[in-house]
Amino acid sequence: FSPGPIDHPQIPVYIAAVNAQMCQLAGELCQGLHVHPFHTTRYLREQIMPNVQEGLAKSGRKRSDMALSSSVFVITGETAEEMALMREEIRSQVSFYASTPSYSKVMELHGWGDIREQLSRLAIRQRWGEMPALISDDILAQFAVEGRPDELPYLVKMRYAGLLDRVTFYLPFDPGRETLWRMWIEAFN
Repeated sequence: FSPGPIDHPQIPVYIAAVNAQMCQLAGELCQGLHVHPFHTTRYLREQIMPNVQEGLAKSGRKRSDMALSSSVFVITGETAEEMALMREEIRSQVSFYASTPSYSKVMELHGWGDIREQLSRLAIRQRWGEMPALISDDILAQFAVEGRPDELPYLVKMRYAGLLDRVTFYLPFDPGRETLWRMWIEAFN
């Protein structure tokens, strides 16, 4: 059986990657790379981009031949209370990802390997509630963009200019945010 040719035979292939070999593979063969949300701009510059470039060079391609996309942690709110609540929700998510051994290189790059080990020990014991306290405000600021809703598009663009081609906001779901999502989408278009 053959259904015949499809209308769009050049289907873009994206893969997800955190570590070197997968980034190289994406650069060599793919049209796009989904960067894990557990990243910092330093990790993008020093680990992701050089490995993507290595893969691109291997296949004779250039950076414009592929797209890099990622969800990015954002902390926002209409009030100080909303901001504080979201900050703690994102801190909790960052602490969970930071406990994962396969993401250790992100923490180690910044000299936070000992914190990652502590988080892993807590996760093994399922002591989830204790984990966020190990993520300081300074660490959190490396992973999350924080600002008022009207500032977020600008802040995200400034942080990721030249690094990511596409972004998705990673934030707790709130079904009452349709107006904000419209504003954010318009700001990126």
